[in-house]
Amino acid sequence: MPPKASKSKSKKATNKLLVSPENLRWNCPTDMFNFKSTSELEPLNTIVGQPRAIEAIRMGAELHAKGFNIFVTGLSGTGRLSTVKNILEEVTTSCPITYDFCYVNNFTNEDEPRLVKLNKGKGREFAEAMDDAIAFIRRRLPKLFEEDFYQKAKLKIIEDFQAREKAVLDVFDEKIRPYNFMRGQLETGQGTLQPEVFPIIDGQAVTIESIDELVAQGKVSKEKAAEIKQLWRQFHNEIFDLARQGLKLMQEFRKALVENDKKNAEVVVSSTLDEIVHQFDNLTVNTYIDEAKKYILDNLNAFVPTAEQAPAVLMPSESSRDEDIFRLFKVNVILDNSQTNSAPVVTETTPSYNNLFGTIERVFDKRGGYWRTDFTKIKAGSLLKADQGYLIVNANDLFSEAGVWVALKRVLLYDRLEIQNFDAYFQFSQAALKPEPIDVQVKVIIIGGLSLYHLLFHHEKGFKKIFKVHAQFDYEIERSNEMIFNFARFISRICCSESLPHCSPDGVAAIIEWAVESAGSQNRITLKFSDVADVLREAAFYDRNSDKPLIGREVVEKAIEWRRRRNDLLDEKIKQQIAEGNMLIDTDGSRVGQINGLTVYNNGFISFGKPARITASISAGNTGIINIEREADLSGNIHNKAVLILTGFLREKFALKRPLSLTASIAFEQSYGGIDGDSATAAEIYIVLSAIAGVPINQNFAITGSVNQKGDVQPIGGVNEKIRGFFEVCAERGLTGNQGVIIPKQNIKDLMLSENIIKAVSEGKFSIFAISNIDEGVELLMNIPAGLADENGNYPKGSLYGRVNDKLDEMFEIAKDYKNGVKK
Repeated sequence: MPPKASKSKSKKATNKLLVSPENLRWNCPTDMFNFKSTSELEPLNTIVGQPRAIEAIRMGAELHAKGFNIFVTGLSGTGRLSTVKNILEEVTTSCPITYDFCYVNNFTNEDEPRLVKLNKGKGREFAEAMDDAIAFIRRRLPKLFEEDFYQKAKLKIIEDFQAREKAVLDVFDEKIRPYNFMRGQLETGQGTLQPEVFPIIDGQAVTIESIDELVAQGKVSKEKAAEIKQLWRQFHNEIFDLARQGLKLMQEFRKALVENDKKNAEVVVSSTLDEIVHQFDNLTVNTYIDEAKKYILDNLNAFVPTAEQAPAVLMPSESSRDEDIFRLFKVNVILDNSQTNSAPVVTETTPSYNNLFGTIERVFDKRGGYWRTDFTKIKAGSLLKADQGYLIVNANDLFSEAGVWVALKRVLLYDRLEIQNFDAYFQFSQAALKPEPIDVQVKVIIIGGLSLYHLLFHHEKGFKKIFKVHAQFDYEIERSNEMIFNFARFISRICCSESLPHCSPDGVAAIIEWAVESAGSQNRITLKFSDVADVLREAAFYDRNSDKPLIGREVVEKAIEWRRRRNDLLDEKIKQQIAEGNMLIDTDGSRVGQINGLTVYNNGFISFGKPARITASISAGNTGIINIEREADLSGNIHNKAVLILTGFLREKFALKRPLSLTASIAFEQSYGGIDGDSATAAEIYIVLSAIAGVPINQNFAITGSVNQKGDVQPIGGVNEKIRGFFEVCAERGLTGNQGVIIPKQNIKDLMLSENIIKAVSEGKFSIFAISNIDEGVELLMNIPAGLADENGNYPKGSLYGRVNDKLDEMFEIAKDYKNGVKK
């Protein structure tokens, strides 16, 4: 009789640990919905569930102080980008003062194009005004130089020059005439003429070389010949001085012509360009116009090809000599804000260096064989386009582009943008431009992951100064009736915007249950709305041939099942290995030092659980617990910590009266990849206790749970996947009614099990137990009580802890008999 009473008491104790079927899943009640179709609902057009992130983004967007740029973190699919855009739409209803940015030629240094910053809409006007002015000047100047007053002034200059030239020559002629010399020209061997003086003999001009011949003929005496030669040398030198005087007169003449041209052209040029000065009250424009005036007047031959003036350099550099001179007067409007009515919001999806900061394009000169460029090839990037507004960029895209982050950080630190080519050193160009830097006011919003944010925050110099706002997006929220109703409105929005069939109340309920399951708790619901929308789209796909007007629960569940089925190849392969006996898992019988642990796999799209055999072996010694996974470099830090906690648990339970003399090894059998996490701590404790006491563990159970040093069982993640994984193995082999899973008590609220598992539990074919400490699971797994220590710290004989303690005493005595491996 006493044994029967004890067995009855044990059965009653374990029944208290059973989780009832009604606690295995939360079902969304359809009677809470007061609609027959989501078409009756107002679509959700606001952001819900993210008050923290919304406040951070709003503050960062509206606080126009240096460094208050925003770094948005959170899981993909939580609506980060759409939330940012929606908030910016609200805060950018008013238009700040925006500007047009232009680059013009710098006539004093062509390598440093000049920046012109004008109020919005003025840039295009400035460009058109310059085009019109240059076109007018090109038409007017040739006509100007054909008018009578100009021709008369030019003729007077010519006559004055001729008169001055004649006067100089007449003086010289009068000087040499009394000496019977005359001025003329002598042809050289190269066929050119040069000025010369000739003596006159018998009324004929002769060359100085023929004097000796005349002496020989007796026509000129030797004395006279010597005199003539002496005078010739004197006059010959003077005639070259006369030529220099003539050259000087010619220079003065040409200068007078040029000055006359400038004087006449200046009226046209100045009056035309001064109109632009009056139209645009801008200091830079004034400077540019003054330089342009001077350049035009210095290069009138380009505007009036027939004008008689000294040759002038038409272009400012050899590399562009063959180009059209009038391109120098173009205005390159790199940013036109004439149509901007609110603060600009730019989303850069390809944040390459050139796309973000702008570029200077180059063209290949086939004749010269080199790359060339000029100020008209300067192009704006997203940063400049977002001036006085906001730039949104994805962190993954940003940091995948070489050099972009360093340059962006520099712009945000100094509020100054320099447009340069990132690949400038790859180009063999003779022209290297350095455009004038641009002062910018732009708020940058980076969307990225939390780990990247922490990495930058702690290790990137200057990051804290330029990204002072951290907007954190949550991935889940407390399940409430209000949030459930918002989900229904979100479903309505997707159906309306994408022309999908609307959902019935039970269809909405099925999607919401999936959202709760995805959150991993009955009391939470996911905020990954993109995934919710995908489930709805997939349900609409499977409903495409249905004659029902609305998407119902059946279709949604089919879509969810196939969503899993499309991505469960690895899951199927592992199940196949278990079914074929290649992966050893027991679901009945008992064995010492062996237990079914539960693991979770993640293939990037779905998570699934599978049982894993964990074993322990013990011997006398003082090595303690050996983590075989760690010895093989297959154990993560968290698992290593869990094994150390296991040791602490053993010390507190069994090493208060004598040292713990034990050598034990723990291993995940047939595990060839890494192991991490602490959810196997409970299983590892049980197998060590079983191995020490020699008490077998029931193999019809699988267990999961984290444990602290006091033996308290702590919650774990992936509880639904783990239960499903063991259930599928048991169901494949046939449910016996003795199989089940032991989970932490805190995880009951996280259960969202499938209907087939709930049905099996309801029919008594499968069980789920929840424990809060190690002691509660002992009787389930080993069919004996754990044992409670008395006031002297002794455990009852026959209890698990009593047997463990006795065995440890025995191993302690064995260890004392040996020292350094030698028996005393």
